[in-house]
Amino acid sequence: SRAINTGDPQDKDLNGDYYEQFAAVDNPAVVSGSSVSLSKHKHQTPSISKEMVNPAKDSTPLDIAILLPSSSSSSVSCPSGPSSGAQYRLVTAIPAGCDPSNCDYYLGIRTNDEDSQFLDFMMAGKAQGWIAIGFSPKQEMPDADVLACAVNPDTNQVVSVDSYNSGYDNIRDPIQSMCLHSSRTSNGIISCVFSRAINTGDPQDKDLNGDYYEQFAAVDNPAEVVSGNVTLTYHGSQTPLISNSKVNPASTNGSVSSSPLRVTLTRAHGILMVVAWPVLAVIGIFFAAWMKPVLPNGWWFQVHRAIMLLSLFTASVGFLVIFVANKDYSIPGLIPLKRPLNIAHFVIGVLVMLFHSANPIIAVFRCKPTASRRWIFNVLHGTIIGFGIGTLALANCGLGVALFEDIFAHIAGGHTLLWVYIGFVSFIFVLVAIVVIVKMKEKEKPLSMRSIVMKYFAKESTEEVEAPLIEDKDSSQTPSKAQLALALRYGVMVALVGVTGSMMVAMVLLLAIS
Repeated sequence: SRAINTGDPQDKDLNGDYYEQFAAVDNPAVVSGSSVSLSKHKHQTPSISKEMVNPAKDSTPLDIAILLPSSSSSSVSCPSGPSSGAQYRLVTAIPAGCDPSNCDYYLGIRTNDEDSQFLDFMMAGKAQGWIAIGFSPKQEMPDADVLACAVNPDTNQVVSVDSYNSGYDNIRDPIQSMCLHSSRTSNGIISCVFSRAINTGDPQDKDLNGDYYEQFAAVDNPAEVVSGNVTLTYHGSQTPLISNSKVNPASTNGSVSSSPLRVTLTRAHGILMVVAWPVLAVIGIFFAAWMKPVLPNGWWFQVHRAIMLLSLFTASVGFLVIFVANKDYSIPGLIPLKRPLNIAHFVIGVLVMLFHSANPIIAVFRCKPTASRRWIFNVLHGTIIGFGIGTLALANCGLGVALFEDIFAHIAGGHTLLWVYIGFVSFIFVLVAIVVIVKMKEKEKPLSMRSIVMKYFAKESTEEVEAPLIEDKDSSQTPSKAQLALALRYGVMVALVGVTGSMMVAMVLLLAIS
């Protein structure tokens, strides 16, 4: 027996209305001195009454929520599921119009026929580990309510997993609110049908009579069993797609966009940056470093300036596009910076754009080629920003390609883009080696790092920018050598333009259709 009101501030006055929680736990209690305390119940989560009762007055039998075993546990009273031919009013199909049995991802939502306070879900996806639908007020992972169907790696049975995201960490909800009606895994496709109350009362569950972005996941990484419960693992490269607009799961009819605007804008960002740096900037830099002797009267400079300004304009548009793509994040415009690769790409990108924008301004205020301090401009404009930041930009474009394939791997498939890009950059470095060797041979200097950096990259790449250098070729060269040097320079530039053009077409097509 216990007094209805003990006067202890830690005890409830039992002449009041409360939910009741019922526990039967195998873990032994803990003895400390003469005191016995309860141990954690672990996976034997207590059942909870559906309604409040007054222990001092009520005598009606309780309607108790049934606790199902193991990882399929649910602490709700479940309605009957939908019939096999049920029609779903809110549908997501990826790709659009696909048959649910063969979609990359499929989700159908309808109101339950037996209890209108429940929603029925039909979900399927090409995955080995788990599939899920998340509901979030923003187009990002944190604060999402996640409903998943996962393959239990111990039994190979598909079970339901009710969870939520705390930051970027997925946590299994102690109160499992999903009613799993049927599930299976076959031929690489996980499918399940389940119901969930629109408003469960669980503070970790979203009230589904509200507006949310939907997050669609189909993941190959196997789920884990922790203390008898199935939990979701990190999705790895198979980052969920996010709907382009909000929907109300309890009332919205129609279809949800399977090609979010963020994906389209991210493609546009990649295309613009590929054109701006590996194509335009590389050609512009090569004209300054390689074509002076064969383009007299400053024409090499006119081409160099025009191409680099076009590169700056293209890169600036691409820079703005990615901010627009991520405008709905908690910090508007910023990509989620949890992963080191994201942080690196973002920081390097900002630095590269700052220096790229500053370089033409620096060029406007350059001193004359004959000035004693001209070397300062040569080092800053040509070596540090021209070659240094240009190389950093090429690396960052490669990092961006890797991130695109990482984030949208289930769309792009494989690492074709990255290998195409690596092959192109390797070709660029081969041309750089040819340029350095030829320039060293023409000047008859020893091939050393100091001579490459301090003499040829720092000084010669930008000196005498307006001079007609075709007449200044070494007169000691025989005509055959001069013609060979001329042919070599044009040959390298033709190869560069041809390869960069081909690479641009390949990358743009792959980015556009992936």
